[in-house]
Amino acid sequence: MVIPKEVLSDYKELFEKSSQLVEQDSRTDPPTDPYRSHYKARDVLLDLKKQLDEQLISIQAAEEDGGEDELCYKSMLGFTCRDLGRIYIYVEEVSEGEQLLNRCLELMEPHKHTPQGIIPYVGAVNELSIVLASRQEYKQAVELLLKADKTYEEFKASGQIALAVADLYSPPDELQATHGGDKELENLYTLCCFYMAQMYGHLGEPEKSAQCCHRTLHRQLQYKSYDAVDFALNTATLSQYYIGQERFAEARHHLAAATIIMAEHEEHMLKPEMSEQQKADVTETFKHRYADVARCWAKYGLLLLQTSKERLLRDDEEEEQEQKKLAAAAEKLQLDDADYRFEDLDLTAIERRISCDYCLTFDDAKLVFHFINEWLDVAKDYYKAETEATEYAKIMQDYAEAYEHIAFFEENPENQAKMQKRRAKYLEDLLDLLDPVCYLKICRECWYVAGTAHAAILDIRLDAIKSNQSPTPEEVKRVNQSCLKAIKHFESYVKSYLVSGDTQQWKPGMDDEEVRTMLYAHFHIGRLYYKLISAHPQQQLEQLNQCLTYYRRFSDACDQHKEASKQLHGEIGVVREMLELLPLKINTVKRRLE
Repeated sequence: MVIPKEVLSDYKELFEKSSQLVEQDSRTDPPTDPYRSHYKARDVLLDLKKQLDEQLISIQAAEEDGGEDELCYKSMLGFTCRDLGRIYIYVEEVSEGEQLLNRCLELMEPHKHTPQGIIPYVGAVNELSIVLASRQEYKQAVELLLKADKTYEEFKASGQIALAVADLYSPPDELQATHGGDKELENLYTLCCFYMAQMYGHLGEPEKSAQCCHRTLHRQLQYKSYDAVDFALNTATLSQYYIGQERFAEARHHLAAATIIMAEHEEHMLKPEMSEQQKADVTETFKHRYADVARCWAKYGLLLLQTSKERLLRDDEEEEQEQKKLAAAAEKLQLDDADYRFEDLDLTAIERRISCDYCLTFDDAKLVFHFINEWLDVAKDYYKAETEATEYAKIMQDYAEAYEHIAFFEENPENQAKMQKRRAKYLEDLLDLLDPVCYLKICRECWYVAGTAHAAILDIRLDAIKSNQSPTPEEVKRVNQSCLKAIKHFESYVKSYLVSGDTQQWKPGMDDEEVRTMLYAHFHIGRLYYKLISAHPQQQLEQLNQCLTYYRRFSDACDQHKEASKQLHGEIGVVREMLELLPLKINTVKRRLE
């Protein structure tokens, strides 16, 4: 038996009518009736489903199952159930939609490796994974997607070409695959990879999520099914995962891909037929997203400097353990180039601009430092203080962080002090700009970091006068200036956490990290008051009393916040000794005043 052409033509007409309702007519649905076209399409498809169900039962009852007709009917019914399920879910009737998608899978399971069955099968799996994820059933969703992944690989290995729904409306003896089915299958599998990335992310498996993200991006590039700006932003975002894993080669590769795609897009983004407003909108979007890619490059450089610094600070035994850990992780990953590279893009020129190796010397670090500043300048050109204060503030903080890292690699103490001064200046300029009422979190960060910058300058100044038995008044003045600036910033930080200026009671609801930083701030202030240099006993007495006050507050707060203070063993030991020593010193100074 062969399905008559006129019957297939009727089916085709119904399917095309439903497609037009969903893809075109729905765009003009009024806000008061947003699902109007989808409801009409659902009715059309329900009619088609009823006819296909009846015909399938008729064929099976006549014991003609197993032939081309039955497979053709099952496939058309599978496509219909898939699209109906999608519509039910869209109009928020999820239970009915889920049932229809499962019916599609039941129909297609025995035929999922055939040209007629592969597309409705993978399509239904994708839709069902979204339903499962909405119920936070991520494990079930990823298991389902992995089945589709395996089915796709096996189908591709067979050399067959997938049939689109339009191909099925030809009589079975005239069935001929078009490129439409192949393209639809590739797009569905790209979506499958994307959904797997999301599910693995929810399941706390970031490496698998990153691999699926890369595969999604790679396939978008391969099949030219991407929006340039979205592709660049997603690729740059993925680079941040690799940066966090200290996999700088992979991070650099993704950032280079984002950069070259944006550069290519810039050349062709403005079309002659665009209005001036459209051109302005496209240009604005490009500048915005290019600035975001620039910030990702800056983060790359900052983390490269930071991890390089941390490696140099570790002793040999710690470094050996770290290397073993990294080697074990690399062996476990067993990455192929395809897992993180875009072979179709020539990224050599961009990748050569910045190293992916750890910095060992000041010259290494200086190249990375200048690279960071170049990209921060690009970001700053877009994010202005007047319009994007929060983002502008983050960029200024990144400039300050770059100076912190480069100062570590500088061997000349005087140059170190200059770099720390520049670091503090960025933050102090930001504090002059921001209102703490509106930007308290950022101001707190700036107060604390500016305080540590001036404390670092103080230590450099003190080291410089250690060898000198009688420092000059100018040297003493510079030491005290650094001291007082650091105290000022730390005290501003501390006051921001007090219930009021008249009490030392801390605000309720502080988490452990906030408490810990508050403890550090008290410790720093106590230490700084002790470092102030004065020849006048009265001033010495005031400074020592302030030192004692802050050390006592530190000690009392540590007793109250046992959990938060666990990491402060060294500081607690120092303060205990000082609390015994300070009263003796204070009494000595008092006797001199008598």
